[in-house]
Amino acid sequence: RLLEFCGHEVHRLNHVGDWGTQFGMLIEYMKEVNPGFMDGTGEIPDVSDLNAFYKAAKKRFDEDEEFKKKSQLNVVELQGGGVAARQAWQKICDVSRKSFDEIYTRLGVRAL
Repeated sequence: RLLEFCGHEVHRLNHVGDWGTQFGMLIEYMKEVNPGFMDGTGEIPDVSDLNAFYKAAKKRFDEDEEFKKKSQLNVVELQGGGVAARQAWQKICDVSRKSFDEIYTRLGVRAL
């Protein structure tokens, strides 16, 4: 806001959804513990659930070689344009954006 006030052009961006290992882990974990979310038949978690899922997924990734391989394959599928992986990624990003939008509204942040 200050830079705009001073006459600068400001682009408000929030980069959501980097296609790294964290999304591969989260997608794999969601497949296992909340398959209904992945196929559209279950409840949509809130962002606090995603935070808890990520922590559990990271633990599994570090301790379980099979889970690690599946997570890495999810990243390959995501980067390669796989429909299922992209849909899962989009759903996870949508949950995050919903939470961000609530916070932005409370803070009076506009045009992200």
